[in-house]
Amino acid sequence: MRSIPLVALALCAVLGMSEQTVFAQVATPTHAPEIRAALSSGDDFTADLKFLTELAGPQGVRGWKLLESFLIEIYGGTDTSKPAIVEILLSPTGGDSRVYIPLQVIAGKPLGEKFLRNIDGIGFKPQKKLVSNFYQIGGGAKPIPGAAFNGFLRLLPAPINYAVIAANRESLPLNLTDPKAGKVAAALLAKKFDLGLMLKNSKADVASIKARADDFQKVKDELNAGLKQAADALPEEFAVQKALLQHNLGELSRFVSESSELTLGWTTDAPKKEARLDLELEAIPGTDLETSAKLLGLAPGMFSGVPRAENAIFSGRIHFPLDEFRKTSFLGAVPLLRASADAQVEASKGYSSEQKVARKLAWKVWFDMLNDGVNEGVVDGLVDVSQATGEKANLLFALKAKDGNAVKGILEQLPKINDACKVQFDVEKVGDFAIHALTLPDTDEDLELLFGKGVPVFVACGPNAMWVAVGAKSLDSLKKALVAAAQPNAALANNFLTMYYRVGPWVELVDARRVRLDAKPSDVKLSDADLKDKKDRAAHRKLALEILKEGKDTIETKLDAMNGRVTGSTRFDEGLLKFIGSEIAKFSNETLK
Repeated sequence: MRSIPLVALALCAVLGMSEQTVFAQVATPTHAPEIRAALSSGDDFTADLKFLTELAGPQGVRGWKLLESFLIEIYGGTDTSKPAIVEILLSPTGGDSRVYIPLQVIAGKPLGEKFLRNIDGIGFKPQKKLVSNFYQIGGGAKPIPGAAFNGFLRLLPAPINYAVIAANRESLPLNLTDPKAGKVAAALLAKKFDLGLMLKNSKADVASIKARADDFQKVKDELNAGLKQAADALPEEFAVQKALLQHNLGELSRFVSESSELTLGWTTDAPKKEARLDLELEAIPGTDLETSAKLLGLAPGMFSGVPRAENAIFSGRIHFPLDEFRKTSFLGAVPLLRASADAQVEASKGYSSEQKVARKLAWKVWFDMLNDGVNEGVVDGLVDVSQATGEKANLLFALKAKDGNAVKGILEQLPKINDACKVQFDVEKVGDFAIHALTLPDTDEDLELLFGKGVPVFVACGPNAMWVAVGAKSLDSLKKALVAAAQPNAALANNFLTMYYRVGPWVELVDARRVRLDAKPSDVKLSDADLKDKKDRAAHRKLALEILKEGKDTIETKLDAMNGRVTGSTRFDEGLLKFIGSEIAKFSNETLK
């Protein structure tokens, strides 16, 4: 699969890491995670790119012929039957990467001669030979203006026959071995991904786990220092941004320091006409991450018995128990979210003091429910957006709650916030759930585009959940779902997250919205660059609409857990691959002709 030229991708990986390297590379500590990325082989990439491009039909066949000729030159000097491997090197003071590129052995020629000429042609110059099989690229340790890359390159002679590139000289010692023979690289290659990434922590003792967390703290400190409040942002909004960053970095720190093995892999499957992104996670025994993982997959979610909506264009189910780290983090965020909402209400224009009071009261009910929900220790929810051909969409949303009846407190405030909003309480009842009807003001054009004019809204409140249904046919779906939810599907106990997404209908909505906005008069004069960008986006949408109208446009994700091991896969359907192939073919036909 040569969807991205092997050489260019590998060299860009070096560039990306070298831009982040501040300190000279020191020896990687034994506690550091081993991180390897691998491209299966140039031949596999070539086959997959050919498959993608030719999905576009005659223009794809033409585009592939042009691209193939270009790639033959780019790949000169490399052995396309072997994998390219990237080693990510981490230390307490910085990082680097080693990129291993397989070299073609040409009888009678010095190893790497043709490869060096090729990379010189794409800007990796000047090349200065320092000693046998060792070269400086650009300015080496002292960057020089205009150089595409500054670093070093070592040739590993037979029987290895690889070139290795890194930003720091210290990262390329004499004793480098065959990259395929390393335990992590070998384990990754054995999974047969087209493109894969594996993180492995062989040191599982408490001291090593703590050392990895301490190393990552330096990353956290740098990112926190770089977060600045926008000039037009309220202090309360910025506090929420900081809390979100802290939580995400805390999560990432656990994955880096407490994972036994974490793998991501991409596969383009030509026989099945689909692509997949696979995930595998195993935590170190006794860690917080393992405790968290073992909470997953123990029982079916509250809404697991509700089947996916007919004609769904978006659907999701989540049953995600919260460990102590997440509970503490979310409970700490609720007061910040509450303060941010109140501050935004106070700063809002066009509302009377009575309306602002009502808005704050509605937010209070919501955040009280959110706080109670976090204390319950699980995020359990459902969402379905369905749309039959020629009709507007319908939405069904549900969320487990300590007391779903509390939502009635929000409904009571809506007419006070906007007198065009009408609420009818207790219009129907299904089991323990009372259904209330809302009439919303016809002022939201985006809402009308998706659901239609005068869209009906229904809210169902009960002892352990809240439901929202929007759309002309949503009431019937709501009543059926309330009955189905009474019987969770035990067969789905291991499945804690499912997402289903049809891209085509959403592209149609985005395009219709853009057409509507463009039709409105505007005093804003666009620059030539803005006009070109706008034209390019419209062309991409037009191409997507043409291809995806045929269907086969789904993206589907499933995550499962069993005994603390998490596995999952995201599948991309044929129509999406055809769109990618068409874009590649278009670029090839316009640029390489």
